[in-house]
Amino acid sequence: MTPSAPIQTSTQLGVPNGRMLWRGLLRRCPACGGGHTHRRWFTFVDRCPTCDLRFERIEGHSIGYIGLSTIVTFSATFVVLLVGTIIMHPHIRVWPLLFAALVPGLLLPVLFIPSSHTLWTAIDLIMRPLRTGEIDPRFIKVEPLP
Repeated sequence: MTPSAPIQTSTQLGVPNGRMLWRGLLRRCPACGGGHTHRRWFTFVDRCPTCDLRFERIEGHSIGYIGLSTIVTFSATFVVLLVGTIIMHPHIRVWPLLFAALVPGLLLPVLFIPSSHTLWTAIDLIMRPLRTGEIDPRFIKVEPLP
């Protein structure tokens, strides 16, 4: 295998894509499930302390997890506005609806950012499988050659 050949993530790591996404949502390493992926709430470690996976695999990785956090926040805010409008119909009161929308609009970006970081890493692993040398070789199941 050449150094630039991709490793089939779901086969080589023995981890289904759904499990990688779940691990990412729980702020764990998507590849090995190891914890301690963040030093503080907004401070991420560069590499997984267990399998040595580099979390920001390419330059601009942060755009993905910030975008993911934005999509989740906007979606939740939209749902609050939609449900509030349906409940209040036909006499919609704007100010209570606006205050209700502020809750997900202000809290979700703060609460979801650590999960969005590891979840985006899981999505990145699914879209761009690991290449040789990106992870500790002990976590890669070697398939026998035909």
